[in-house]
Amino acid sequence: MKTPIKTLIACCLIGSFSPAFAASTVDLTVKGLIVPSACTPSLSANTVDVGRVSVKDLNQDTRTQLTPTTLQLGIDCESATLFAMQTTDNRADSGANGEYGIGKTIPGERIGGYYMSLDSGVADGAAVTPIFSFDGVTWATMDPDTGWSTTIMVSIRDPGAARVPVPAKNTQMALSVNPFILPAKNMTITEDTAIDGSATIEVKYL
Repeated sequence: MKTPIKTLIACCLIGSFSPAFAASTVDLTVKGLIVPSACTPSLSANTVDVGRVSVKDLNQDTRTQLTPTTLQLGIDCESATLFAMQTTDNRADSGANGEYGIGKTIPGERIGGYYMSLDSGVADGAAVTPIFSFDGVTWATMDPDTGWSTTIMVSIRDPGAARVPVPAKNTQMALSVNPFILPAKNMTITEDTAIDGSATIEVKYL
């Protein structure tokens, strides 16, 4: 018996669609790394107190730089570990341009902020210098004038070697905190207004 021509055409069309159905999939890979060592960050002081600041002592047209404070930032690991650190601004609604916020006035105006930077330190008895990265792949030297913003990760390197992170067990670095108040002419302060900054430093494993 002869096969109807319409049936043959339908079979050919179905056969031609098969590769398209096979390609309509996507694979998901879940990967990572469980490290045997844990690291704990610490600060020589958890609070930087700038004291009471009078409105009369503030600059009207420029920032008023408050006294900077240098803290010791420690990273203690159970064994030599490749790590980086990243910050979170817990007052991000009052921060701007990579600087951390310190709150707002009652009408909602930004009060000011602070910026942080790292200087050379010591890891396991050897000198190290800070390096930073936006993606965890490419690293650059972090000078004392380079602000530590929330968008970058910071690690350490051997100053006599390539700009790549090195593992360490115990690291100590100088952390500079530089607070400032914005020009007074842009703020409405008629009552006590709290200077309220808060940031979190988190260790990330490389």
